[in-house]
Amino acid sequence: MLNELYQLSVTLQNSGIVPHDWHKDLKPLPNATRKKPCYKILLDVNGAIAGIEPINEDLVACLRKWEHSNGSSFPGFNIQPLYRLTDEATKKSLKKWREGRESIDVELLKEWCSDEHANWDEKFGKKMEKCLVTIPSELKNKCVDAPSKFKALVNLCERVALLGMDGTVRFFQELESFIIGTFIKEDSTSLLPLLIHEGSSKKKAEADRGAASVFMDVPDWKEYPVAGKDTIDCINACFLNLDNQESGEAEISTRDAFGGNSSGHEEKLPEVKLPIIGSVKLRAMNSESPCQYRYETIDAKSFRIGANSRRLTKGALEWLGADEREGVTWGRADTKELIFAYPTILPKSPLKLAACFGAHRADDSDARFENYAKDVIACLKGAAPALKEIELRIFSLRKMDKARTKVVFHRNYSAQRLADAAIEWQKGCANIPSIEFRSWGQEKGKTILLGPETPFPLQIADCLNRVWKLDGTSKSEVMAIPKSAGIELLLDETVSIRHVPHLLSVALQNGNNLFLSLGSAMHSKEVIKLDAHGKYKQFMPAILGLLLWKLGIRKESYMNNPPYLVGRMLKIADELHAVYCKEVRKDNLPPQLLGNALMVAALDSPTQALSQLALRIAPYLGWARTNSTDSARLSRFFLKEFGLIEEKLRDTTLPQRLDDAAKAQLLLGYISGNAQAEATNN
Repeated sequence: MLNELYQLSVTLQNSGIVPHDWHKDLKPLPNATRKKPCYKILLDVNGAIAGIEPINEDLVACLRKWEHSNGSSFPGFNIQPLYRLTDEATKKSLKKWREGRESIDVELLKEWCSDEHANWDEKFGKKMEKCLVTIPSELKNKCVDAPSKFKALVNLCERVALLGMDGTVRFFQELESFIIGTFIKEDSTSLLPLLIHEGSSKKKAEADRGAASVFMDVPDWKEYPVAGKDTIDCINACFLNLDNQESGEAEISTRDAFGGNSSGHEEKLPEVKLPIIGSVKLRAMNSESPCQYRYETIDAKSFRIGANSRRLTKGALEWLGADEREGVTWGRADTKELIFAYPTILPKSPLKLAACFGAHRADDSDARFENYAKDVIACLKGAAPALKEIELRIFSLRKMDKARTKVVFHRNYSAQRLADAAIEWQKGCANIPSIEFRSWGQEKGKTILLGPETPFPLQIADCLNRVWKLDGTSKSEVMAIPKSAGIELLLDETVSIRHVPHLLSVALQNGNNLFLSLGSAMHSKEVIKLDAHGKYKQFMPAILGLLLWKLGIRKESYMNNPPYLVGRMLKIADELHAVYCKEVRKDNLPPQLLGNALMVAALDSPTQALSQLALRIAPYLGWARTNSTDSARLSRFFLKEFGLIEEKLRDTTLPQRLDDAAKAQLLLGYISGNAQAEATNN
């Protein structure tokens, strides 16, 4: 990951962009929500708690804490709730209080808050001693040159020392007294998570303490509170100045991996907090890993990274993964993976490159690949005279577990390749016959006609990994292909040789039932419900067409091939059977139409399937020839279609077995529409 980020830092420098340089030990606070807020604790001149209140979520995002060792930090840190309760009846009462169904019974609450339910232990006490005494003292010394207008920070460091002078005893008592007093004055449950942790009786207390995020401040600040962006920027500036002084005094004895000063290479590398996947270590090496001994370079010496290189790479990743650049430089591949993309020449206007691959914002429900691709290409053309001069760098980070993050995909492409590939992608997705099905529209009780849609590259894996049932539902997903497979399918020029056969095999194995259920519903004139996975029903036909296109199989050719024609014949059999049941059986359709019942056999052996069809369809053909009801014209159309297909198949030899490409053609023939002519895809 360091190589990718250092390249990005060079791009940012060339573009005149200077990311906000945060000190490596100033780390963001945990994400705050309405249900799990961050609390501001105010201390008066005597070190007593003068107020506790939830902090606005937007302000929490601006605040940082000094954390030079795991778990110990200031002015923000995590505390355990004062008491731990596991009784189910007690937790039911707490729930009623939280939901406002009952008022807080303060006297009962006092009974629960007894020594036997105390949640602070000796281990936590040692942590609080660091957070309230040791770290604030060090912070005060490091910020000795801070402007006088930030006097509130100095006052806070002095007051927390008073609060922590008796270990955790005074802090515990102050918190309990203030929270209980608040409940007496007003019926508000906002501070309840600080007082009570609803634990599990099945877990040991040591493993089930709970946590709440707090940030210390003073109520009597003149200009700038501690819990403010300006004060955090001041702390950051003081820390960076000290680091610059130390690095300036150090001699350049060796160079790091990027040719810079290697001073500070033995220190622990910084972490960056990214959306969705959380904290990411830029690089982690462990001397206990045997692989390091192969080249006799252990830990930091295996890849020297100086302080300045660390600063550049950290700033580059923070710039790349900033919240405001979602869909521009980064996006969500899934709940554990982020995709990053940027050009080596940054245009002036935002380039929604990540969104072009499918990593757009969740609220953009009307997103279309063709629209994003058009905008991205137009923006890139304005950044350089020739698209070949711009390189696109794409990589993805996947959270493997709590501690490890891995680069699972990394490719460089030219912008010209993206422009060419976007056109090819749309042609490939249109490499299918006319397909339409009826679904419910937004207006209640009214239906609309829908057809296949062009998927984004990142949606390819979502579609192909989903396993479908015969009833057209899907509740399971397998990880047969990675999320990056769609980007390779879009941009790699040699992908057809290496990956397309595998992708096609996965599509057929997991999606056969989808096409069978979709065809059955279409031929029965059912209204198809588009549920949470309904979009996949529109994407999958386009994906089959795209994979056939990548294999060099065009629709103007395969629509005359035997597999496609067999699929169409089974489709016509379905529709004729449905019309017959409507007229003769008074609209009483069987669970499975004739053609649908033979599709599984056709996918295995089309010759055998047509032999069975010839025997079973005879009564329906005879009825169609003599039909004189309102559906006579439709039944004659089906007879004509049978004749046209039979004429094309008459002089051809049907294969005994179908390969995956032929099976895809058969499925597309089965769900095809009744258009007499298909537009060629040049």
